[in-house]
Amino acid sequence: MSSLTDSTLLNSDLNHQEIEQRLPHAGKMSLLDKVTHADLLTLSASAVSHLNSDNPLRFNNKLSSINGIEYAAQAMAVHGFLLSELKQTEASTQTGYIATVRNIDIFTPFFPETESVIKIEVEQLMSDTNGFTYQFHIGDEKKVLISGKITVFLIHT
Repeated sequence: MSSLTDSTLLNSDLNHQEIEQRLPHAGKMSLLDKVTHADLLTLSASAVSHLNSDNPLRFNNKLSSINGIEYAAQAMAVHGFLLSELKQTEASTQTGYIATVRNIDIFTPFFPETESVIKIEVEQLMSDTNGFTYQFHIGDEKKVLISGKITVFLIHT
């Protein structure tokens, strides 16, 4: 019988470099700065990359809130990698592709331009060998910017 519960903590004190090692993205496309909490179902991360003038997702010197989907997808990928580390499975043999993005609510058109930290929260709703679904919320200390659900399909290589 497993002693793992939904509240079992994963390696949840990751800095930007440790996050980048767990993502297929590198350089400026590695958007998350820190993982602040992770358990079997949830992950919380923070980022300030939205303030970088050279953020590759910026258009006309602004970062649209719809780009929060990429921030959430990266948090989901890190969570999946941490789960594979816990289960001692090989995450590198799987490639994930976003299959659906649903129930998107955009509460403000752009990420804030002020010196604010963005908090990314993801919660796994479903997982099997073919993929997973998460709900997410992204916001700063004042408000939620965007929320929704993302389903990822896994290809086993």
